[in-house]
Amino acid sequence: MNFSIERPWALYGILLLLPAILHSALAYKKTFRALNKSGKKRNSLEQKNIKKRIVARIVLRSAAWCMMIFALAGFSWETISTPTQKNGSAVSMVFDISYSMTARDCPNNLTRLEAAARFANELLDRMQGVPASAVLAKGSGVIAVPLTEDTEAIRALTGNLSPKMMSATGSSLGGGINAALKSFPKNISKAPAIWLFTDGEETDSALQNALTSALKKGANVVIIGFGKESESEIYAGDGKTNVKTALRSESVKETVDEANRKNLGGKGFSFIKGATAKFVAASEIASARKVLSSISDRQGSEGEATLAYEIQNVDRHKLFIALGIIFFALSFAASEFTLTGIKEALAISLVLCAFTSCSSEFKESKKILDGVWNWNQKKYTEAIANFTQSLEEAEQNGDETIKQYALYGLSVTYLAQNESKAALEKINSLSAGAPDKIKFASFYNSGIIAQREGNYQKAAELFKNALLVDPTNVRAKVNLELSRNQQVQRARESERQMTGADENSDDGSDLQKSVFNRIREKDQQQWKNIQQEQKDSSALDY
Repeated sequence: MNFSIERPWALYGILLLLPAILHSALAYKKTFRALNKSGKKRNSLEQKNIKKRIVARIVLRSAAWCMMIFALAGFSWETISTPTQKNGSAVSMVFDISYSMTARDCPNNLTRLEAAARFANELLDRMQGVPASAVLAKGSGVIAVPLTEDTEAIRALTGNLSPKMMSATGSSLGGGINAALKSFPKNISKAPAIWLFTDGEETDSALQNALTSALKKGANVVIIGFGKESESEIYAGDGKTNVKTALRSESVKETVDEANRKNLGGKGFSFIKGATAKFVAASEIASARKVLSSISDRQGSEGEATLAYEIQNVDRHKLFIALGIIFFALSFAASEFTLTGIKEALAISLVLCAFTSCSSEFKESKKILDGVWNWNQKKYTEAIANFTQSLEEAEQNGDETIKQYALYGLSVTYLAQNESKAALEKINSLSAGAPDKIKFASFYNSGIIAQREGNYQKAAELFKNALLVDPTNVRAKVNLELSRNQQVQRARESERQMTGADENSDDGSDLQKSVFNRIREKDQQQWKNIQQEQKDSSALDY
């Protein structure tokens, strides 16, 4: 069981129960005193029943408060595999800049750090537009260059790698991998990969846990080893102490094998091509090709998106909120009913909750709602997971309505991530019998994509089709007019380029002037025709 608390500081809210309980106890004590002074005597059995109800009310409201605190704290346990679609790859290059990397035991009398820089530049030459970041693995790890497609920024860094770039002591390879994971945006739509340039020397033994964490988040990790297996002498950071260092390939391989074993032995998540860790010695034949395979193997044929399954903790805040509401409602019943009545009410509540949770239709609808909520929160990875699960279950159950909403949810999520190709693929999968709202949105979003690609004629047709479904939508009318204006403007520019003449030129021939006058008259007549068409069609009522 993978137990975690996202906001442990929220648990201090439980301490507020102490003054609340004390205040309630004193208030009820004063109430009993007032009743005794008023002369209204009650038998001992009745007093016991009143005390039991008071105690039950305090306990239930305290439990309700605790449930709300637990929901705020973000308790989670167990894990699930959630599908997510990845388009392309992103790489984080982690450079070990400890003093052991200054040993000159690489070919051409290069230091390990110089050899790592050259190796990294060769990889950058072959990455073909893959975004990358750079991390320095010294101390706890620092992101030196955020994720970018500008490889020149990383090249500038590799040309100045040195242990003196950071004052922190020690070599934390695990800290470098953890920093690399942070360099990837939370909702990134690309498959992550981490390349660690090191000799395997570490001072905190954090590499094992960092590799496990990276694999759980679906990142391929390649550790690239530099140096010789035989030991070399170097000066430590103080410039006086001699220490021996070597490429610790065997130790790194054992760590990698253990991380892969835990990955395969867990409750499972795996990319289609497999999220794995591996060790590659820089001196091996075709070592660069082996490193690049960590991103090429994750890519579908012809750059198509690949479906991935990432492991995520199961958030239990909804469970605690439901329990909090139940306990709070029962606290009112405690004042009016006997203990038997409370037990019956609790039993009925649990039966209703169990019945609701067993409804497959409710679960599918709930996942659609969860996807919409995550989309509005700009948590696009979670939204894709929700919509994909709904789509799979709807196809299994033959629920066509849920299927159409899931496909539409995926299309708008990809569109929000500027993944136009994936968005169009989902839009084209919608059936002709989809609800009118989805039909309108599919035409409208397709028009937006066509506008972005500069195909204004196609965009105008799509917006017109959208207005045929919903003639009252103002946004579609505005975009239709903009697309038509852009189309006319492009046609005019094309005509100017073909004629190569200037309408306002004083020395133009009579033939040129007559041609331009004809074009102007044609444009005016075309505009009148457009206005007449708009009057004749209720769908184009501006």
